[in-house]
Amino acid sequence: MPGITTFKTSPLFKVILESHFSLLNSRTNKIIFIGLVTLISLLFMYTFVPFNINKWYDVGKLDLLKIFSIFSLAGTLTLLFTQFGLRKWLRLQYLTYARYFFFFIAEIMILTFGVLACDWILNHHPELSVRNYLDTFNYTILIAIPPYAIALLILFGAQQYKLARQLSLTATTHKPVSDQLLISDENGKLILTLQPSHVLFFKSEDNYVDVHYLLGGELKKELIRTTLKRIESCCSYAGLIRVHRSYTVNMTAVSSARKTSRGYVIQFDALPDLRIPVSASHQKHFEARSFTPL
Repeated sequence: MPGITTFKTSPLFKVILESHFSLLNSRTNKIIFIGLVTLISLLFMYTFVPFNINKWYDVGKLDLLKIFSIFSLAGTLTLLFTQFGLRKWLRLQYLTYARYFFFFIAEIMILTFGVLACDWILNHHPELSVRNYLDTFNYTILIAIPPYAIALLILFGAQQYKLARQLSLTATTHKPVSDQLLISDENGKLILTLQPSHVLFFKSEDNYVDVHYLLGGELKKELIRTTLKRIESCCSYAGLIRVHRSYTVNMTAVSSARKTSRGYVIQFDALPDLRIPVSASHQKHFEARSFTPL
């Protein structure tokens, strides 16, 4: 119909929006992010004095740096509340890029109340109104964008550096992929020889390991007296990855890895009713290997 404009999202942009945003998942990254935003915002305001903030107050009575420090403190408290409180209460441990954008807007809306409260105290209790809130929101989001962007870029750079280092270390320490997996017991006696593509996973059972594999299209299981650590050290196949203290899986045989509120759950076509959890201590390594070609 004439006069109607339709908007289409490009497939690449849609994939990016629906991708997992993992920079602020860990407690350490959250603390680093909050510290960076606080420091960068303080330096940014003090260096550039946006919107002529120095003319808003009687600087002779209250030093400009103190004013900026108060606003930065309001930002710090807001981020502590949103990242460690609000996300937990709303069960937003895992966000996509699209959801994080809306979460960022919500953070700025909450921060605006804090900035407005500080301004109300510092500026001798001016009259509060919706227009004051909207104006303060505009100032707040424009001042917040540079510190947010710089802090996230620093975390992203650190994440990529760590991933590159892990991949480099893996490339230098792993032996070349062999044609077969030679699985021995704790005494070094060869028990089982398998094609890597036939292996599904290894499960630790006290002092034994259950080897789950396919033979002629049928599921087989072999109990061997050994440990997962020994198997991982002896088998040079790069597709093997520890996902849990009790499980080492063959990534090439994984049929699906579904994200849940507690982390990833792995499944295999040969065992549709079995769900292998990825523990929190192995989740980062699993995510890195999941998006890295073997």
